[in-house]
Amino acid sequence: MITSYQFVKFREDSFVEFHRQLTEMNTISCFDFEDSIMDFKTNDSNRYKSDHREKVMRLLNKFKSKILKTWLGFRINEYGTNKYFDDIAAIKSLGDIKIRCIFLSNCSSVKVLKTFLSETEDIRYDEVIPIIESNEAFNNLEEILKLKDPRFKNIAFGHCDYNLSCNLFPFVHQDNPKYWYWIKKFEQVCKQENIGFINSLYLNVNHNNYFNLMLKNTSRFFDNWGQITLTTEQSKLCYNFKDDKILNLPEFDLIGNNSIKDFATKIITLFDKYNPEGKGYTIMPETKTFISPHEYVAAKRFVNE
Repeated sequence: MITSYQFVKFREDSFVEFHRQLTEMNTISCFDFEDSIMDFKTNDSNRYKSDHREKVMRLLNKFKSKILKTWLGFRINEYGTNKYFDDIAAIKSLGDIKIRCIFLSNCSSVKVLKTFLSETEDIRYDEVIPIIESNEAFNNLEEILKLKDPRFKNIAFGHCDYNLSCNLFPFVHQDNPKYWYWIKKFEQVCKQENIGFINSLYLNVNHNNYFNLMLKNTSRFFDNWGQITLTTEQSKLCYNFKDDKILNLPEFDLIGNNSIKDFATKIITLFDKYNPEGKGYTIMPETKTFISPHEYVAAKRFVNE
């Protein structure tokens, strides 16, 4: 069974019921203190992230006695930043709530992972999940995975950040064969070191058949793996996934007949239209497709070259 890590939106209505429902689907509710609340336009991410963190902590403490048996996770900011230390202090303030996992953003080296593990021994969490999302981290993958610690069981891939780090445009997503060359590298090292793999998010939330195809492709590489999800529907698809299902789908083409420059302009226009404040991921209501802020930055970089 696939373990899902759903990056949940801040919500107060039906909070307890919602997180219990996810637990029943083998899904961990993950609160994202990093990518989903970045401000890419006014460069005021610190204030925005601080406000978001305080709201989440207030909500968790409010319902603490009712959510002790649910599965909670956090994605925290990159080690060494002021936001990282604020995230750690906030998690410590939860006291006796046991944390299922902590995603460590942009874990670029084994030194960072070792330091994190040594400095968080007083936090009740099952595991840390380093996210590989930069060229430096990818180059250090073998060294990182050699670290042995009972709290280090899985590695995650953040493909949007990785694309941006490699200065790629258009972005390589799961519909591109190159994505699966990257996954092949993870397969080789993860199996060698007996570490599980958590696949990067799938942005086209309205395309369930292609999401299932991505799950099927991932299952060919790993026996022990999980999936980051953006919606309850995606988590449900993971829970009900069977790798013997035959899927014959046409090639999924995001660019279509557009030139790369026209495609970049389209991304910028849609991001600005549906997310005028520039905070976090943008979902297009018509297609239910997310545009990552990283691809928005890469598109602007491309058209300005």
